[in-house]
Amino acid sequence: MRSLDLDPDGIADLVERSLLEGVGGWSMGVQGALAEFVIVAGERVDVRRRGRTVEARTAGGGIRLTISDQTLAYGKGSGTVTLAVPRATLPAPSLRVTVAPADPGALRPEDVPAVLVDLAVGHSAAAFCVRTPDPALVARLRAVEGLTWQDALDEVGHLVVATSPQRVVTAPLGRIEVYNPIPAQWDTSPEGCHTHLLPALLATGREVAEGEELPPQLAAAGNCTKPG
Repeated sequence: MRSLDLDPDGIADLVERSLLEGVGGWSMGVQGALAEFVIVAGERVDVRRRGRTVEARTAGGGIRLTISDQTLAYGKGSGTVTLAVPRATLPAPSLRVTVAPADPGALRPEDVPAVLVDLAVGHSAAAFCVRTPDPALVARLRAVEGLTWQDALDEVGHLVVATSPQRVVTAPLGRIEVYNPIPAQWDTSPEGCHTHLLPALLATGREVAEGEELPPQLAAAGNCTKPG
Protein backbone atom coordinates (compact mmCIF):
# COMPACT_ATOMS: atom_id res chain seq x y z
CA MET A 1 0.00 0.00 0.00
CA ARG A 2 1.32 3.45 -0.90
CA SER A 3 0.24 6.82 0.40
CA LEU A 4 -1.80 8.90 -2.07
CA ASP A 5 -1.30 12.63 -2.51
CA LEU A 6 -4.84 13.60 -1.52
CA ASP A 7 -5.89 16.06 1.18
CA PRO A 8 -9.24 15.54 3.00
CA ASP A 9 -11.13 17.64 0.43
CA GLY A 10 -9.58 15.60 -2.38
CA ILE A 11 -10.57 12.38 -0.62
CA ALA A 12 -14.16 13.62 -0.32
CA ASP A 13 -14.09 14.46 -4.04
CA LEU A 14 -12.91 10.92 -4.82
CA VAL A 15 -15.70 9.43 -2.70
CA GLU A 16 -18.35 11.59 -4.37
CA ARG A 17 -17.02 10.90 -7.88
CA SER A 18 -16.92 7.14 -7.36
CA LEU A 19 -20.54 7.13 -6.18
CA LEU A 20 -21.85 9.47 -8.86
CA GLU A 21 -20.20 7.40 -11.57
CA GLY A 22 -21.16 4.08 -9.98
CA VAL A 23 -17.57 2.93 -10.33
CA GLY A 24 -16.44 0.03 -8.16
CA GLY A 25 -17.79 -0.65 -4.69
CA TRP A 26 -17.19 0.55 -1.15
CA SER A 27 -16.75 -1.75 1.83
CA MET A 28 -16.43 -1.28 5.58
CA GLY A 29 -15.63 -3.79 8.26
CA VAL A 30 -12.99 -6.34 9.17
CA GLN A 31 -12.11 -9.80 7.93
CA GLY A 32 -15.19 -11.95 8.39
CA ALA A 33 -17.58 -9.11 9.24
CA LEU A 34 -18.09 -6.47 6.58
CA ALA A 35 -20.64 -4.70 4.40
CA GLU A 36 -20.34 -3.79 0.74
CA PHE A 37 -22.12 -0.90 -0.99
CA VAL A 38 -22.33 -1.75 -4.68
CA ILE A 39 -24.37 0.05 -7.34
CA VAL A 40 -25.81 -2.35 -9.89
CA ALA A 41 -25.80 -1.19 -13.51
CA GLY A 42 -28.97 0.74 -14.23
CA GLU A 43 -29.89 1.03 -10.55
CA ARG A 44 -31.17 4.38 -9.32
CA VAL A 45 -28.80 5.97 -6.81
CA ASP A 46 -29.29 9.12 -4.75
CA VAL A 47 -25.96 10.83 -3.96
CA ARG A 48 -25.77 13.80 -1.63
CA ARG A 49 -22.87 15.83 -0.29
CA ARG A 50 -22.60 18.33 2.55
CA GLY A 51 -19.07 19.62 3.04
CA ARG A 52 -16.92 16.51 3.41
CA THR A 53 -19.87 14.22 4.19
CA VAL A 54 -21.00 12.13 1.25
CA GLU A 55 -24.07 9.88 1.29
CA ALA A 56 -25.55 7.56 -1.29
CA ARG A 57 -28.60 5.31 -1.21
CA THR A 58 -30.09 2.69 -3.48
CA ALA A 59 -33.04 0.39 -2.93
CA GLY A 60 -30.63 -2.19 -1.53
CA GLY A 61 -28.52 -0.13 0.85
CA GLY A 62 -26.77 3.09 1.69
CA ILE A 63 -23.42 4.58 2.67
CA ARG A 64 -22.27 7.62 4.59
CA LEU A 65 -18.65 8.77 4.75
CA THR A 66 -17.53 11.86 6.65
CA ILE A 67 -13.92 12.67 5.81
CA SER A 68 -12.13 14.04 8.86
CA ASP A 69 -9.06 16.28 8.96
CA GLN A 70 -7.00 13.22 9.93
CA THR A 71 -8.15 10.99 7.08
CA LEU A 72 -5.46 9.60 4.79
CA ALA A 73 -5.74 7.62 1.55
CA TYR A 74 -3.62 4.66 0.46
CA GLY A 75 -3.68 2.82 -2.85
CA LYS A 76 -2.59 -0.32 -4.64
CA GLY A 77 -1.76 -1.02 -8.26
CA SER A 78 -5.04 -2.92 -8.56
CA GLY A 79 -6.97 0.34 -8.29
CA THR A 80 -8.00 -0.20 -4.67
CA VAL A 81 -8.15 2.87 -2.41
CA THR A 82 -8.20 2.46 1.36
CA LEU A 83 -9.12 5.29 3.69
CA ALA A 84 -7.25 5.32 6.98
CA VAL A 85 -7.42 7.07 10.33
CA PRO A 86 -5.01 7.18 13.29
CA ARG A 87 -5.49 4.13 15.46
CA ALA A 88 -5.22 6.34 18.55
CA THR A 89 -8.59 7.91 17.68
CA LEU A 90 -10.50 4.61 17.74
CA PRO A 91 -12.92 3.71 20.55
CA ALA A 92 -12.55 0.63 22.69
CA PRO A 93 -13.85 -2.49 20.92
CA SER A 94 -17.25 -3.94 21.78
CA LEU A 95 -16.74 -7.33 23.37
CA ARG A 96 -20.32 -8.15 24.40
CA VAL A 97 -23.57 -7.90 22.47
CA THR A 98 -25.44 -4.67 23.24
CA VAL A 99 -28.96 -3.56 22.32
CA ALA A 100 -29.83 0.08 21.61
CA PRO A 101 -33.50 1.15 21.54
CA ALA A 102 -33.05 3.25 18.38
CA ASP A 103 -30.55 4.20 15.69
CA PRO A 104 -30.26 8.00 15.52
CA GLY A 105 -27.55 7.74 12.85
CA ALA A 106 -29.76 5.88 10.38
CA LEU A 107 -29.56 7.04 6.78
CA ARG A 108 -33.35 6.96 6.36
CA PRO A 109 -35.67 8.67 8.86
CA GLU A 110 -38.02 5.69 8.94
CA ASP A 111 -35.23 3.47 10.29
CA VAL A 112 -34.34 5.68 13.28
CA PRO A 113 -36.87 4.06 15.70
CA ALA A 114 -35.71 0.51 14.94
CA VAL A 115 -33.71 -1.41 17.54
CA LEU A 116 -29.97 -1.62 16.80
CA VAL A 117 -28.05 -4.66 18.05
CA ASP A 118 -24.24 -4.56 18.07
CA LEU A 119 -23.00 -8.12 17.65
CA ALA A 120 -19.68 -7.19 19.26
CA VAL A 121 -17.20 -8.55 16.74
CA GLY A 122 -14.36 -7.33 18.95
CA HIS A 123 -12.66 -4.73 16.75
CA SER A 124 -12.16 -1.01 17.30
CA ALA A 125 -12.06 -0.42 13.54
CA ALA A 126 -15.64 -1.57 12.87
CA ALA A 127 -18.89 -2.77 14.42
CA PHE A 128 -21.32 -5.21 12.82
CA CYS A 129 -24.94 -4.61 13.82
CA VAL A 130 -28.41 -5.78 12.89
CA ARG A 131 -31.43 -3.47 12.97
CA THR A 132 -35.09 -4.37 13.22
CA PRO A 133 -38.47 -3.01 14.35
CA ASP A 134 -39.91 -6.55 14.69
CA PRO A 135 -40.87 -7.14 18.36
CA ALA A 136 -40.47 -10.91 18.15
CA LEU A 137 -36.96 -10.69 16.72
CA VAL A 138 -36.05 -7.92 19.16
CA ALA A 139 -37.05 -10.17 22.05
CA ARG A 140 -34.82 -12.98 20.78
CA LEU A 141 -31.91 -10.60 20.28
CA ARG A 142 -32.34 -9.07 23.74
CA ALA A 143 -31.97 -12.57 25.14
CA VAL A 144 -28.37 -12.74 23.90
CA GLU A 145 -27.36 -9.28 25.16
CA GLY A 146 -24.12 -9.56 27.10
CA LEU A 147 -22.86 -12.62 25.22
CA THR A 148 -19.83 -12.75 22.95
CA TRP A 149 -20.43 -12.80 19.20
CA GLN A 150 -19.56 -16.50 19.09
CA ASP A 151 -22.15 -17.45 21.70
CA ALA A 152 -24.73 -15.04 20.30
CA LEU A 153 -24.44 -16.47 16.78
CA ASP A 154 -24.73 -20.00 18.17
CA GLU A 155 -28.03 -18.95 19.73
CA VAL A 156 -29.61 -16.69 17.10
CA GLY A 157 -27.44 -16.86 13.95
CA HIS A 158 -29.92 -19.13 12.17
CA LEU A 159 -32.77 -16.79 13.11
CA VAL A 160 -30.93 -13.76 11.75
CA VAL A 161 -30.44 -15.53 8.42
CA ALA A 162 -34.08 -16.63 8.33
CA THR A 163 -35.59 -13.22 9.20
CA SER A 164 -33.00 -11.10 7.35
CA PRO A 165 -32.99 -7.89 9.38
CA GLN A 166 -31.18 -4.86 8.02
CA ARG A 167 -27.44 -4.92 8.65
CA VAL A 168 -25.44 -1.86 9.69
CA VAL A 169 -21.65 -1.82 9.67
CA THR A 170 -20.07 1.24 11.25
CA ALA A 171 -16.48 2.40 10.92
CA PRO A 172 -14.55 5.49 12.08
CA LEU A 173 -15.67 7.57 9.08
CA GLY A 174 -19.25 6.44 8.73
CA ARG A 175 -21.45 3.45 7.97
CA ILE A 176 -22.87 1.13 5.35
CA GLU A 177 -26.46 -0.06 5.69
CA VAL A 178 -27.77 -3.08 3.79
CA TYR A 179 -31.48 -3.50 3.13
CA ASN A 180 -31.19 -6.39 0.68
CA PRO A 181 -32.14 -9.80 2.14
CA ILE A 182 -29.56 -12.23 3.44
CA PRO A 183 -29.17 -15.08 0.92
CA ALA A 184 -29.54 -18.67 2.04
CA GLN A 185 -26.24 -20.13 3.23
CA TRP A 186 -25.79 -22.18 0.05
CA ASP A 187 -26.33 -19.22 -2.26
CA THR A 188 -23.76 -16.74 -3.51
CA SER A 189 -23.82 -13.09 -2.46
CA PRO A 190 -26.45 -11.11 -4.36
CA GLU A 191 -25.68 -8.31 -6.76
CA GLY A 192 -25.66 -4.91 -5.14
CA CYS A 193 -25.34 -4.17 -1.44
CA HIS A 194 -24.65 -7.15 0.82
CA THR A 195 -22.85 -8.26 3.96
CA HIS A 196 -20.48 -11.05 4.97
CA LEU A 197 -20.52 -12.51 8.48
CA LEU A 198 -18.16 -15.47 8.44
CA PRO A 199 -17.23 -16.83 11.89
CA ALA A 200 -14.14 -18.72 10.71
CA LEU A 201 -12.60 -15.58 9.18
CA LEU A 202 -13.73 -13.38 12.05
CA ALA A 203 -12.05 -15.70 14.53
CA THR A 204 -8.65 -14.97 12.94
CA GLY A 205 -8.78 -11.48 14.46
CA ARG A 206 -7.45 -9.85 11.29
CA GLU A 207 -8.64 -6.40 10.30
CA VAL A 208 -7.59 -6.55 6.64
CA ALA A 209 -6.56 -9.18 4.13
CA GLU A 210 -2.92 -10.13 3.73
CA GLY A 211 -1.10 -7.70 1.47
CA GLU A 212 -3.43 -4.81 2.38
CA GLU A 213 -1.78 -3.88 5.68
CA LEU A 214 -1.37 -0.20 6.57
CA PRO A 215 1.33 1.32 8.77
CA PRO A 216 0.69 0.02 12.32
CA GLN A 217 -0.40 3.40 13.67
CA LEU A 218 -3.28 3.53 11.17
CA ALA A 219 -6.56 1.65 10.87
CA ALA A 220 -8.59 1.07 7.71
CA ALA A 221 -11.87 2.99 7.73
CA GLY A 222 -13.26 2.27 4.25
CA ASN A 223 -12.19 0.57 1.07
CA CYS A 224 -13.04 1.25 -2.59
CA THR A 225 -12.19 -1.03 -5.49
CA LYS A 226 -11.56 0.50 -8.92
CA PRO A 227 -12.47 4.08 -7.98
CA GLY A 228 -12.98 6.72 -10.63
